[in-house]
Amino acid sequence: MAELKDAADQFAKDLLAQNIAGLMVAFTPNGMMQAMALQSQMPSGAPGGGTPSVAINVTGQEGDDHLVDLVMSADGEARTIATRWKDIAGSWKVDSIALKG
Repeated sequence: MAELKDAADQFAKDLLAQNIAGLMVAFTPNGMMQAMALQSQMPSGAPGGGTPSVAINVTGQEGDDHLVDLVMSADGEARTIATRWKDIAGSWKVDSIALKG
């Protein structure tokens, strides 16, 4: 099984690159529904409009859920995407996703 931080890092890279194929395999059905709803709420482009960077913060665990914040920043502005990951048959999958703050 891949490490959670590695899976979250690949997910963030796919998100920034808008790699739909990579993102599709990263979600559970529940996570996919939340991601589609979140997409309509997200402002387009990187925060601040510059070249984005992403910090992966594994923040803990609640039951079977592993909590990971993806902090996307550019030009002094940042957005945090909160994710909940589950180990599904040896693969890490995003089961919940939401914009923080």
